[in-house]
Amino acid sequence: MNQPKSLTSEISILERRIEMLINQHFIMKEEIKRLHEENRKLKSVIVEKEEEINNFQKTIKISKIVNNAVANQDNTTELKRTINEYIRKIDKCIAQLSQ
Repeated sequence: MNQPKSLTSEISILERRIEMLINQHFIMKEEIKRLHEENRKLKSVIVEKEEEINNFQKTIKISKIVNNAVANQDNTTELKRTINEYIRKIDKCIAQLSQ
């Protein structure tokens, strides 16, 4: 008689363990779903941030181009002034030579 009771006890223990494993399995499945969703959201955030970085990089490039254009314009103005001074000096030299 002792043996059937022991067998029943072991079966009961196994059933509890199986229930615990099933419960843990369910919890893990839910955790996996949550993590997949979080992963999806984070990937979306990464894409948004990459787009922002690209926009900032484009803005920086445009800013550099504008700054270079302004710097070149200043250089152009200075170059024009220098050329005009040379032309005036050459005109004076020509005028002196023709006298």
